[in-house]
Amino acid sequence: MLSLNNKQGFLMFIMRKAEMMRNNKFQKYGRLTAAMLAGALFAAFPAAQLTSYADYAVVGAGGAVISSGPMGTGGGVIGPAVTIGPGPGGVSGSGMDTTSPDWADYKDTGGTAQGAMTIRTQIPSGCIDSCALETPNPVVQNADKYSYDFMMHDLDVLQQRYGRYMTHHSLGNSVDGRHIEEVIVGNQSAPTHILITGSIHGREYITSNLVMKQIEYIVAYADNGCFDGQRLSTWLNDVCIHFVPMINPDGVSISQFGTAGVRNQSLIPILEQAYANDLALQRTTLDYETYLTRWKANARGVNLNDNFNALTGNIEYRTNAPSGDIYYGTPGSEPETRAIQQLIDSRHFKAIINYHATGSVIYWDFTENRLREHARDLANNVRTVSSYSLQLTGKEGGSVKCYAGTRANPATCITVEVGVSQCPVNPAEMDVIWFQNKFVPFYTMKWAKEKGK
Repeated sequence: MLSLNNKQGFLMFIMRKAEMMRNNKFQKYGRLTAAMLAGALFAAFPAAQLTSYADYAVVGAGGAVISSGPMGTGGGVIGPAVTIGPGPGGVSGSGMDTTSPDWADYKDTGGTAQGAMTIRTQIPSGCIDSCALETPNPVVQNADKYSYDFMMHDLDVLQQRYGRYMTHHSLGNSVDGRHIEEVIVGNQSAPTHILITGSIHGREYITSNLVMKQIEYIVAYADNGCFDGQRLSTWLNDVCIHFVPMINPDGVSISQFGTAGVRNQSLIPILEQAYANDLALQRTTLDYETYLTRWKANARGVNLNDNFNALTGNIEYRTNAPSGDIYYGTPGSEPETRAIQQLIDSRHFKAIINYHATGSVIYWDFTENRLREHARDLANNVRTVSSYSLQLTGKEGGSVKCYAGTRANPATCITVEVGVSQCPVNPAEMDVIWFQNKFVPFYTMKWAKEKGK
């Protein structure tokens, strides 16, 4: 079996060949098929880790989306497509839960409406085929440790370049005094809003790098790009995208820089207490410095994705003292948690994508979900774009997903886990993660506008 580094190098080789075909630079690669690419990816990773790559479609030279077959040589590219037909159940209605609170929204079609999004491939006059391009002269670069300071710098530069289409501001301060930045792309008076978040857990900072790349890709082509047969500027007039690239900037800094990443020195004893607690609980056997690289919590040792004021009685692993990953504190006690709760309460989001790492899976449901079938629907579409597998959670508590999905006016929320290596995810995976998630905001935007509740 290939080592991780060899796997990543092999995957990047395959992606470069797809890039060559897309740019039509090397005609000899024009006969590479989707099945060959899928086979190469399966060879690089065990099936248990990486599945469903055959679900990628091929965009042919004429713009038609096909499920497999020869790669076109006139701009063909391995690209995202949404399967038309039933959802994950396979046949009409199979796997659907007719007891779901939102079943009535799907009852008339017997479930076949799930996943049935049609993507138009026409390029409007005056537009370029931006989906076949990468970001020109990008500000956001892949980084071994994409830090809070990198993010703040990049946001300011992006604001200068693309201020017509985006703005950013602080939702509040973290425990250690860092801004929790919200980025708004598009028309704030639009009838449809979606939310995409990253790095709620410190060691999952590769998701901040991903979300920032998504932001830049959208605004870079807002003037002359297109998606689904419409100008991107039209989409951004109809759908407003909210991003919080780094919910937990203190946790990110601790994971990246250890105690050197802590501004307020009075917080360091909390980290030491958490380490002692986790040793006693046999949650870790690592030395202190390595332990901090695996840090998930905020600077007070609270796991923010257990701290939301929803269903905390469902949390199975708990402790009454700070921890790197299992202390949930008092529901809603942390400033980072409150900032996101207030954002979710401030308007109705028709779709929420909550990025985590690792596993290349989508957790789409939990027991008390009030929008179970909508979540299944959204997850099925994101699965087809990313090729990540779907997983059920069962009982869940204290998470963004629980908070969004149990409100009086619930929002459809899914968790998307990127990467395959142990957290912090190997930065060599970033090109593959980008390839898998580049179009997730576009499809989520379309899903929310056409199917969101």
